[in-house]
Amino acid sequence: MACQLAVGSWRTRFGRLSNKVGQVDPTGTFCAVPDEWLKKKLVEAAEPPTARQLYSIFFVNAVPFVAFGFLDNFIMIMAGEYIESTLGHCITVSTMAAAGLGNTISDIMGITMATYVEEGCQMLGLKQPRMTPAQFELKSSKRTSSWGRIIGITAGCLIGMCPLWVMSDESKTVAED
Repeated sequence: MACQLAVGSWRTRFGRLSNKVGQVDPTGTFCAVPDEWLKKKLVEAAEPPTARQLYSIFFVNAVPFVAFGFLDNFIMIMAGEYIESTLGHCITVSTMAAAGLGNTISDIMGITMATYVEEGCQMLGLKQPRMTPAQFELKSSKRTSSWGRIIGITAGCLIGMCPLWVMSDESKTVAED
């Protein structure tokens, strides 16, 4: 029995026995079919997701990106404006340099806020629909996921530009004085 240690314990993602240890399989159960080919065949055989599942994929991918887009633009604009108004008087900092520094601060904050955005989405109850891994690999699922992210981040970035309404009014009153 000591010789039988770890026999058959090496398996691929699809549960097939694998020859990863480098020894010949005496039982003949090792199949040399590449995983990518097998994955392609599983995706081809998968039934397409329903419209409700595609909507769920879209929504679950859009919401976190709305939050990220909002935070990214909001922080970038506020930080850039603050840098320009404070450092611009001490050191000559162009508007574009202030915007670049604001973007750097926004990116740092975005990385640190990512876990909070994800936790917030979990608290809202956002979950992927119940589908097989092969259904998630279908083109329709991937496209829906990408469109959810694209529309989500676009909406979030546009909403995150709201400080510009307030700042433009403040700059007009300062210019008039």
